[in-house]
Amino acid sequence: MRNLAWYISLAISFFGFIMIEFYFTQDPTKSVEQGNVAFIPIFLLVPFLLLSMFITWTVGRKYFAVKPFNRPWLLLFVTALILLVSIPGEYQLVQNSLKALHGKWNDPNSVIYQKGPFNYYTNNWYFNENIFLLLHLFAFLCGFFGRKEEWLEDTKELHK
Repeated sequence: MRNLAWYISLAISFFGFIMIEFYFTQDPTKSVEQGNVAFIPIFLLVPFLLLSMFITWTVGRKYFAVKPFNRPWLLLFVTALILLVSIPGEYQLVQNSLKALHGKWNDPNSVIYQKGPFNYYTNNWYFNENIFLLLHLFAFLCGFFGRKEEWLEDTKELHK
């Protein structure tokens, strides 16, 4: 049952990230007079994000307690893959956005001049699939520090 809750919270939070990235981020060629309208979806997304990260953390706790080094190559491969895809992807996204926006928020020629780093044009910097993967990878790996040794002992008794 916990896995079903995890899958549902992952799906809802991932859908929220994608929705904010593609529907609540303004194109730099368009002008926006109102504030950041993504505030409401972000406010609604945060509880699902926190729930999915908490359940990911508990899955990581169980994983590192029960099967800590059964297949370390798989854990290292998936971790490296996520890091190799997400970090350069995020960097490229921000650099392309800054180029399209003509600079940062402190550059007078920029579209986002004096708007701050979190605005209607930059929502996709914080809510995209790269950040989603990195947050959940971090939550899963933090499960290593929350593992319980008695879980490992319980599984050893079952395999006798």
